[in-house]
Amino acid sequence: MTGTEVDHESAMEVVMSLSPADPTALAGLRIMLTGAAGGLGRAIAGAAHAAGAHLVLTTRTADSQARAAEGLDQVPEVLTAVADVTDAAELAAAVKLATDRLGGVDVLINNAGIPGPAGPAWESDPAEWQRVMDVNLGGALAACRAVLPGMIERGRGRVITISSHAGHTRWPYVSGYSVSKAAVNKLTENLAIELLPHGIAAFSYHPGLLDTGIGAAPAGEVGDPWQRRVDSWLAAQRRAGRYTTLPVALTNLLRLASGEADALTGRYLTYEDDLTALIAATA
Repeated sequence: MTGTEVDHESAMEVVMSLSPADPTALAGLRIMLTGAAGGLGRAIAGAAHAAGAHLVLTTRTADSQARAAEGLDQVPEVLTAVADVTDAAELAAAVKLATDRLGGVDVLINNAGIPGPAGPAWESDPAEWQRVMDVNLGGALAACRAVLPGMIERGRGRVITISSHAGHTRWPYVSGYSVSKAAVNKLTENLAIELLPHGIAAFSYHPGLLDTGIGAAPAGEVGDPWQRRVDSWLAAQRRAGRYTTLPVALTNLLRLASGEADALTGRYLTYEDDLTALIAATA
């Protein structure tokens, strides 16, 4: 298995680890996933589909739709839609597709994101720095605005936004990414309180360092010295064994999607958390 794929065996490994009592806890759930064509997005889609979820996969461009849905040609139903998360009209159209074809969205997974510029914050291009805020934070909020009215009408649902340890602590020289993820965590806390009367849970989730997306090894020589510094740090983390496999990264994510941990709404959670113990502590 590569860093950008989850084969059937690996997807089933995630499914079987969801819950000792119910490995098909996602059966029948309707999940909308943004950023579905990237490595983590494809992995989430494959594992959720193997667990029985209906999917609405959004991608930024039309030519990436086939890649997002590759290998998911069996039931349950998989829909794809072009929806840049900075485009409210495209997001609204994706939600309408989900409503018309599936009856609505039960779970929104905000996965779309970009790394942003590398280097000292005061030297970063202001437009590039703002762009990462617009996508990572603004895009998550825009997707919520599109999906939440339907969830509120039905009186149930959950929102999971992919976050990062960089937003929980810090990541010098990648400040746009770090600050955007910190803002995502705070957005989640506020949404969770606002959504309590409507039966909707909200989480931010850190899947760990992965060999995909921002954590992937560079394909060749990188010219920018600050990006080389970031890549060198990531390489050191990889050598030290601090990277996470996709099945491990996705297990808690899919447990959150199932509704098993709704009592933990509002929290920043990670692949390392013992959800069973955390849920028991709230009882």
